[in-house]
Amino acid sequence: MNFQALKGMINNLIKTFKCPECDSSVSEQNVEIIGAAGSNINIDIGCPKCQKHSMVRAEVMPIDFKNLNINKKNLNSIKDNLMGLQNKIEQRKKSESIKDEEIVKLNQNLKKQKLNVKDLLET
Repeated sequence: MNFQALKGMINNLIKTFKCPECDSSVSEQNVEIIGAAGSNINIDIGCPKCQKHSMVRAEVMPIDFKNLNINKKNLNSIKDNLMGLQNKIEQRKKSESIKDEEIVKLNQNLKKQKLNVKDLLET
């Protein structure tokens, strides 16, 4: 793997990464390269705020820009597609995670009804 490509990818990751749990930024100290082979790299990112870990798998691919049909319209289309994907990922993360408040509220409601989690799972 080309060192400059790897360095650029990691620097960009550090600049743009936000913890999916608490939206905190990370620094170089929070990034650990788990493994690299060929053009693939596996990275573990630890959040300094909430201590959650995210795994990133990336691949560096050489692109010959001289032979590509790149113009402003194509670049804007790619940008729009990436932004749309990013929004979908963020929405999915928000909808999939259970908040502490939801667990506390569920526990309170179960106590009011004199039930427990086992009762919920058996019905």
